[in-house]
Amino acid sequence: MTKSKVYFFLIAFFAFASARGQLGDSSTEESDQMDSKYFAYGVTTNTHSGILGGLVFRSSTPINTDRRLPVHRYIALEAVNLKHPKESTSSNPALGAKFIFGKTNYFFVVRPEYGREWYFFKKNGDSSIGLSGILAVGPSIGIQKPYYIKYGRDAGEAAILTQYDPDIHTDYNSIRGSSSIWQGFLNNSKINPGIHIKAATSIDMSTFGDNITGFELGTTLELFTREPEIISPKLSTNAKAYATAYLTLYFGNKRLIKK
Repeated sequence: MTKSKVYFFLIAFFAFASARGQLGDSSTEESDQMDSKYFAYGVTTNTHSGILGGLVFRSSTPINTDRRLPVHRYIALEAVNLKHPKESTSSNPALGAKFIFGKTNYFFVVRPEYGREWYFFKKNGDSSIGLSGILAVGPSIGIQKPYYIKYGRDAGEAAILTQYDPDIHTDYNSIRGSSSIWQGFLNNSKINPGIHIKAATSIDMSTFGDNITGFELGTTLELFTREPEIISPKLSTNAKAYATAYLTLYFGNKRLIKK
């Protein structure tokens, strides 16, 4: 199991353990938070990313609070970096410069989402928690961006920036590391559209005044119109569909909506 997956499951365990310990303190009294609009932002990690997988912006607006399970309209925007499971860092034996063997492209995904959020427990005061379920769908805008390395055969010659091709750049001693993820920004990028659906549990851990802090833990199923090339296809296959477990830590605020 990779380090990122270990961290992911440790964080998820502590999130659920903390939630379980506080559920018994939840009050059954009516709370005005069920009539509040929430806006939050956060960082996310997933089983196809590193520790920092991307950024999330989410909004939750009540549309029916009179039902047994109050319903909110859920809108979100995610921007994540998906990695190939076989990505591994290699180094130049002479210089110690690091690069990812076989990686030819980054693959970023922007996900606009629309769905519903159902509240199972209301958060009443600082000693309780809020628990809700989320179901959302939306398009996936995949952006395939070249992965650049610094390459130079002559030690006295300045290295050139070029997209990594393991068939061409076979001499490890000539690879002087990789460039920044922002190199060239979106130049020579390709769009790979798709669609996704996600199901999640949101745990509102604490509230201080109008501020909120919580976790969103769930899974995303995603399908693209074609296989993105993250690793050279001569070294490994690249998936067209992804099933990803994720964990998001979010912060934000609430605004009371009058009945």
